[in-house]
Amino acid sequence: MENKYYKHFDIRNELSKVIENDELFLCYQPLINTKTNKMVGMEALVRWRHPEKGIISPMDFIPIAEETKHIIAIGEWVLRNACMQMKTWLDMGYKKYGISVNISVVQLKQQNFSEVVTGILNETGLLPEFLVLEITETVCMESSNMITRNLMRLKNKGIKISIDDFGTGYNTLNYLQTIEINHLKIDKTFISNFETNVNQAVIEMIIKLGHRINAKIIAEGVETKEQYDYLKQMECDTIQGYFFSEPLLAEEMVDFFDKDEKVIKYPKRFMIL
Repeated sequence: MENKYYKHFDIRNELSKVIENDELFLCYQPLINTKTNKMVGMEALVRWRHPEKGIISPMDFIPIAEETKHIIAIGEWVLRNACMQMKTWLDMGYKKYGISVNISVVQLKQQNFSEVVTGILNETGLLPEFLVLEITETVCMESSNMITRNLMRLKNKGIKISIDDFGTGYNTLNYLQTIEINHLKIDKTFISNFETNVNQAVIEMIIKLGHRINAKIIAEGVETKEQYDYLKQMECDTIQGYFFSEPLLAEEMVDFFDKDEKVIKYPKRFMIL
């Protein structure tokens, strides 16, 4: 407990300096269409490279960043750099994929959040149609009018909205009634134990619900061929996970897709069906 306290204290003290010290970087994990096995997009994932402690897991620093409100500056940095990278790929002639960026409930509660997002799009030159904002189901449990207004404003700009960790919350249906959701992302805990009757029932329910409301279904945490085969059979639209690829640096992503053939060019270290 003492070690955990000091670790928390260290991270809390150093979070304010991560941007100015240039210690953050992004990785990108491909999203794969189950019908074509082609990449249809990617999720931007933030990482912290500490000069002394090495790579610090987002699971360790994101909750503290939310607690201290440093997530506002960090989230803006992530969004800006992800949009800049996506615009660079588009300008290089690569297929027009979408890029997903995780958004914290702390960010969504900011009155000017929708203006911040549109400002970054204008600054980077990325069209709204290529941006997907991922919110977790815990966001949907927050009964905040500001969250709803921000999401509605962003949707009206043409930005897509995805609900992450779907199936673990309680209040999401209210948002499905209010806002047209583009993607539902099945929580990886259901995927990792997909063999159980309960988890299969939840997965199949989410897929059917999503398709009824014209939302694409994404399954994250797919690591085995058995999981992939099952999800493909259940007509899950998209998968994400180590079965196809780990999160990649931007320069590695360029090797992952081919702009001429419009198909994935798998590096040898990745699994091929």
